[in-house]
Amino acid sequence: MKRALVQGEKGYDHDNLRHVVITASCFALVVSTLAVGLRLWCRRITRTKVFLDDYLMIVALVFEYGITVAGVVLLYNGLGTHIIYVSPEQLVVYMKTLSTGTFLYTLCITFVKLSILALYKRIFSIRPMMQASNVVACIVILWCFGVCLIGAVTCMPFKKLWEPNLPGGCINLAQFYYGLQIPNILTDAIILVLPMKAVWNLQVPRSQKVMLSGIFLIGTTTLAFDIVRLVVMIQLSEAGGDITYDQVTASVWTCIEPMMGITAACLSNMRPLFTMLPRPDKRGNRPEQNEAGEKRHTEA
Repeated sequence: MKRALVQGEKGYDHDNLRHVVITASCFALVVSTLAVGLRLWCRRITRTKVFLDDYLMIVALVFEYGITVAGVVLLYNGLGTHIIYVSPEQLVVYMKTLSTGTFLYTLCITFVKLSILALYKRIFSIRPMMQASNVVACIVILWCFGVCLIGAVTCMPFKKLWEPNLPGGCINLAQFYYGLQIPNILTDAIILVLPMKAVWNLQVPRSQKVMLSGIFLIGTTTLAFDIVRLVVMIQLSEAGGDITYDQVTASVWTCIEPMMGITAACLSNMRPLFTMLPRPDKRGNRPEQNEAGEKRHTEA
């Protein structure tokens, strides 16, 4: 066993996929932090207060950090290596951390959605939009509560999750993943199309309407990632017993999907950054920045 462990530590060969998880985790952490940081910087340069949707996004970022920390713990306890190289003690920590990751992921996604809905209510202060946003927010909160509740009773007793020889039973993981991801996909789709009518009713130039619609529709990539993660999780539930090795792809998507949601949600708040960039005139000269133009978008 010791020899196998030593061999497994040498380099990143085909039997060691830890580097994949490390790369994905670092990428997700940096991009998410940068997106939220730029969002808050826009508040500062436009001299506007931090809104509720900003605070909700900060909470989502904290849970994204939690997902990264859970990933590090998993790496130290066998993630990316074959299960034959993992000690029983490591496997216990691995399974406990894996169950914690489900809650962190769900809470992160929930706060991203709530942040977007709070943004809709702030920008489109019309009654139908506010009512629709409230209804979707209630659905998202109920989904989060349901996933966390079912996640807490994945196995009865819960300890059976890391001690499989105990008497009791566990729910069907494939059904659990369907129950987790399908409502997630549906609410994402609703949130994407919700502002489209309101955007095109805004009294702004058509080019700005197209830009705003495009920013919101960037979230379709998040929707695509939702679907990919569902497929990956179902494949994982049907895989063999080499969970520490087979879990790598699912772990990567668990990091990347929330990162994409955070980034897409922050893009619509970064418009002041683009308005600050000097635009060349017809002669190719770059005029000085228009301070009045900067202040025009204080609510972005």
